[in-house]
Amino acid sequence: MLSGDKNSELKEVFRLNHTYYFEYFDNEDQFLRSSQRLIEEKYFIIVFGVLDRKHQEKHKLVFFNQHYFPVTEIKKSFKEGAYFAFRSDLFHGYSLRNRLKDLGFLEYSMDESLLLRENDYKLVANIFELLIEETEMPHSEIHSTIITSYLNLLLYHMQRFYQLSMESRVDEISRLHQLFFNELHAFFDGERMCMSAFPSLTVLSNKLRCTPRFLNDVSVGVSGGTAQSHIDNFIIGIAKQLLAETDFSVAEIAERLRFEQPQSLTRLFKRKTQITPLDFRISII
Repeated sequence: MLSGDKNSELKEVFRLNHTYYFEYFDNEDQFLRSSQRLIEEKYFIIVFGVLDRKHQEKHKLVFFNQHYFPVTEIKKSFKEGAYFAFRSDLFHGYSLRNRLKDLGFLEYSMDESLLLRENDYKLVANIFELLIEETEMPHSEIHSTIITSYLNLLLYHMQRFYQLSMESRVDEISRLHQLFFNELHAFFDGERMCMSAFPSLTVLSNKLRCTPRFLNDVSVGVSGGTAQSHIDNFIIGIAKQLLAETDFSVAEIAERLRFEQPQSLTRLFKRKTQITPLDFRISII
């Protein structure tokens, strides 16, 4: 017979060679012990967790991956729950990035993730029960297809939850969108005719204490355009102003707008306007 340690080691190897894994946990420490290895092995994890008592037994559905696994926040949040971990190759023949690229909530922080309403909680609990039952079935091609179908169903229900949440928080979302524009315009110093720093989506979302994907989704919900598209349009607007009102060269304008290379401004300008900065200057003479 195998020793206990050797048996545990083989079970761990067996687990990490599978495309998915399911487990219950009774506290956040247990979750961290079992999930950190999965994160290191590039699993994606959906946690269906009960928050601590101060939240009055509220449930959250949170998505973690190798780029976002906030141990400190997790330690202060989950009391118990369950999680489903999966690898990208669970989606046969599909790129996970392409499959999930429109689901911005998968990159939200824990603070941005939804507290589930009672009806939503029951629906998610039912889907998790189906996932549990299927993970206990003998492995086969149809088995993996069923797992994928349940996972898709869960993700699309999550998408609907977040859409409804955005619609119900109009005032809050609109305020954040206005703050985004205020912060964006504050980057340009009109007197010195230069940017204080390059207004990247990451820098702006950090200033507003939210994730880039949440800021993008807020922007789409309010204006129909992403936060990144508004940043690009703002930069192009300033570039046009400098091309029209000054004798600065394109390289000088790029430096004033905090581009690392002049070519980067030219590429962005042409992508947004279909002409180069020099052609734009010539067209307005």
